[in-house]
Amino acid sequence: MSSKKHKKKRTHTEPAAQAAQPQQQASESKATKTVTQFTDRAGAPAPVTRRFFAYLIDWYVGALCTAIPISFAAYQTSGDITNQYLTDLPAPIGIITGACALLFAFAYYILVPLFVWRGQTPGKRLCGVMIVQADGSPVTLPCLALRQIVGVTIIEGVIANASGIWHQMLSIATGINFVHPLMYVGFAFTLVSCIMILVRKDHRCIHDFIAGTKVALVEKS
Repeated sequence: MSSKKHKKKRTHTEPAAQAAQPQQQASESKATKTVTQFTDRAGAPAPVTRRFFAYLIDWYVGALCTAIPISFAAYQTSGDITNQYLTDLPAPIGIITGACALLFAFAYYILVPLFVWRGQTPGKRLCGVMIVQADGSPVTLPCLALRQIVGVTIIEGVIANASGIWHQMLSIATGINFVHPLMYVGFAFTLVSCIMILVRKDHRCIHDFIAGTKVALVEKS
């Protein structure tokens, strides 16, 4: 009798367990799909809004960094730290101060994302985006140098404070006012970059193509 009862219990419990298995598998596959969708978002092109707010933060903090040597030189020569024009300084002091200001700027835009937060300036870190190579691999020193020095500072000559610094240095060295002509050229290239960011699906612009980089979303821990 006991063996028959056990057989009956098995026959009742086994269909219930078999019926529960599809539901469990469905819930597990749904959870896996949700996690996959979340992690796949990491590495995707950063939205325009995030790039814009990251740029605003970095523009302000980067400007403070470049202003440190200029303010010091202005205070030593005229006692006014608010004068940020290198052309108002004596010729050799203006060029030396400009070189120091460029070093401060490149330390912020190149050394920080290379050694402190890989691929991230403070603005990009706060906005959850990072600079990576076009294939998704970590960014390198040559990439950052091409991106920031050639692409942003020289070609797109209005989106970084360092651009105005080398314009003034060139004007001091040659005696010709290059500030306004180079500024207008920089505006034209910057306008093209803005259009590229808005139109392209990967939101890559001129300095991204020069350096072989892109700005991507960061996976949240």
